Amino acid sequence: MNEHHPEQQPSPPEQEPALRLQPKVWIGSLADYNNGTLTGDWVDAATDDEQLIAAAQQIVAHSDDPSAEEWAIFDYEDFGTWKPGEYEDLSVVAAVARGIREHGPAFAAWAELHDADPEMMTSFEDAFLGEFDSAEAWAESMLEDLASREEIDQLLAEKVGDLARYVRLDTAAWARDAWLSGDVAIVRRPEGGVWVFDARL
Repeated sequence: MNEHHPEQQPSPPEQEPALRLQPKVWIGSLADYNNGTLTGDWVDAATDDEQLIAAAQQIVAHSDDPSAEEWAIFDYEDFGTWKPGEYEDLSVVAAVARGIREHGPAFAAWAELHDADPEMMTSFEDAFLGEFDSAEAWAESMLEDLASREEIDQLLAEKVGDLARYVRLDTAAWARDAWLSGDVAIVRRPEGGVWVFDARL
């Protein structure tokens, strides 16, 4: 689910250290696979583009087929919610893997949101607003960081007196409207809770 937010951004809440993922891919010779054999190996994907491509080339060089030239990704681990395709550009795979290793599963969600667009990958740190128990918890955090709740409570007390204690801000509706208006993206975490991103970047 994707969601929205006002002009001013709150600072992300303090969070637990990101789960340390080690993305890797099983790269195999396509010619061998088509001939009914497996020639390949697990390779650390969170590396330089050139190193990952060189590893794939070395795998193909060990093929039983002297004419083998192509490789494919037949398996992968620790890529979170982003799934590299069988013929995914290895430069894209390496870029996403590096981001996941550095920032954790939230980066995989950002990559999935934007089909691993290289330009969008570089904006992750600016876009990531934090991890929350729910979209409503994000909205509550916004109010606290912007110090608007106290101002609203004071205004209500001045206008309606004792009735102010019966008035509650509908932060769930605010979060929903923020998402619908497209200013933020809210992505459900597999373990529960949500990641929130500024979708205007």
